[in-house]
Amino acid sequence: MAKIRINSNKLPETIAREIRIRINTKGVSSVLVDRAKRRIRNSGDSTVKYPELWAKRHGVGYRKSGKPLMDTGHLMNMLSSDTKKTSKGSKWTLLDGSGYGLKHQEGFENIGPVVVPLNRKTARIVAWLGEPPHDVSALPDFLEEAPNMKEARAGKHGSITWDYYVIEADTKVPPRPIANNPPEDIKAITRVIKRAIKGVV
Repeated sequence: MAKIRINSNKLPETIAREIRIRINTKGVSSVLVDRAKRRIRNSGDSTVKYPELWAKRHGVGYRKSGKPLMDTGHLMNMLSSDTKKTSKGSKWTLLDGSGYGLKHQEGFENIGPVVVPLNRKTARIVAWLGEPPHDVSALPDFLEEAPNMKEARAGKHGSITWDYYVIEADTKVPPRPIANNPPEDIKAITRVIKRAIKGVV
């Protein structure tokens, strides 16, 4: 990861201490959250682009017009930052309170069967099943399973209105980095640091 160094040994101790105090605050480090949210909204940045959702690639599911990591907004809302004093200065950390941000940062594999909701009503029910593999038998009987991808893709134009489709095989979910250091983020962080110490020196 890129580092920005300020050689405080060459500064008067009172000034160096004030700079460290100003930089070592969550108000300043929150720029990490701002940049992460921007990356999610834009499905990437200048160095990485998020792969399309499985639902969009195959035209199946209520998220076929959706964007990665933006289904409920829970992940974005649970991002925060933390600061910590170190022997060499300050350490900023982007925190994920959702519990699944790190999985998307690195990519992961869903073990089948995986239930793909075809509407939001079913999505709320499937959420109760937790992470795959899904226990399809636990779904309510009133939900209708699409017999194949063609029917699932047809949506309201199918033989009936289906509620979900099941992927039996294991599927790989590609990495979609939330934390990253593209040039534009380094510039934004530098500007924030400059504003934080403005007037100190």
